[in-house]
Order: sequence, then C-alpha cells, then structure tokens
Amino acid sequence: MGTLSENWLTEDLMDFEYKKYIVLAYLQSVKAHFNEQKLYPDFAELISHYKNMILLKNNTINLESKFKKNLTGIDFKTMKLQYSSVFDDETIQELKQIIEFCEPLFENELGKGKTIFDFAEQHIYSDHIGILPIYKTEGYFILQPYQSKQVSVYTYMFSKINLLQQEVYGLNSSYYSSYTLSLAKPVDKLKLDIIDSNPQLPNPAVYLFKAKAELPTNETFLPIAKRLLYKQLAA
Repeated sequence: MGTLSENWLTEDLMDFEYKKYIVLAYLQSVKAHFNEQKLYPDFAELISHYKNMILLKNNTINLESKFKKNLTGIDFKTMKLQYSSVFDDETIQELKQIIEFCEPLFENELGKGKTIFDFAEQHIYSDHIGILPIYKTEGYFILQPYQSKQVSVYTYMFSKINLLQQEVYGLNSSYYSSYTLSLAKPVDKLKLDIIDSNPQLPNPAVYLFKAKAELPTNETFLPIAKRLLYKQLAA
C-alpha cells in the first residue's frame, strides 16, 4: 500500500479493525521508505494526515455536525431546516477509538521522518556560483550527490501565486541537463556551459547544492534542496 486516502478516517466502513488494517499497511510502506532514507512524498503526506486527525480529535463536540445528515423537516417558527444524523453515538465512539490507536503510531513515524529531514538538511552544503544577479526569480540550481562526478542541473522559477485568496511565493523547477565533472571542468565552471546552452539568460543565478552524505536524489536530496533554495529566494 503506497498512499492513504485524504478522507480515510471518515470514508468507507467505520470499523476499528478495518481502519487499523488500512493504517498499519500504510505505515509499513512509509517505514520501509524511511529505512532507505527516502523522505518524500511520504513525509509530507504523513504530516497532512496527522494534522487532519488531530483537527478531528480536537473538534469532537462538533463531529456529528460534520457528517452527512438527512433532512427530516422544517421548523417554520425559526425557518430552519431540521436534520437527523446518519451517524449514531456508537459510530462516534468507534472513530474516537481509531484516532486513539493511530495517533501514537503517526507520531512515531513523524519522529523518524523529522530525524531523516534534519540529518539531510545538515548534510547539504549550499552556495551560489559566480556573482548573483539582481534578477533571481529565474535561474538554475545544481545537485551534486555525495562523492559523485555526475551533477544534475535544474531550472527554477520563483513567482507569486494566489492561494486561498492570498498571495504566496511558489517555486517551480524542472530537470535541465547533466554534466560530468573533471579537473578541467570543476563545478564552479559549469555556469559558462549553462550560459552557452541558453544565451537568453546571459547572467543567470546559479545555486549549488552538494550532498555530504548518501541521500536518495528524488525522494530526499532534491526536495530538501528545493526547500533550501526557496528559503534563500524568499529571504
């Protein structure tokens, strides 16, 4: 089992044993990835599931109002619709039992994920190559894996986006090219090759992220490097 539905707590059968089976299968998959130091997308999904579960737990007073209800009539004195919940108290208690069982399991795996994240972040060296231009909203970043002569170059675009009626910054990136380092072509000379391949950006911002430990590229190195880049651009 790779992922867990966003609405896993409330959809399908509301049964403790059934939900327990789903969660344990999901966490087994997460644990296997964490054991390989593969952080994403599991870590982000785990955080989201945990936040949703805690939100549901902290609003138990309003749980019944959040579930689907049946229309039973109209109160003509107050002109309000009257509903009856399709979930009874037994269902609510079943849900509470599920949350009580799952909460420490999620917290345990989140702790493991945080440990991997902190280790990776502390073992990624970041710098820029050459002089940074004033225009930094578009450019490149380089990933250099641990003890590797092969490096990967990505383009990035840093821009404002509208999210829930608020302006926030977004970072989009895509793979651009790969290079082999040598004595004649160290990493700090790659900027010239990048400019030659794309003269439309004559002096682009080029950032370097160098891993000082073995990190899975797509699942750990790349997403954390992007987070570090985002922090630099947003500062």
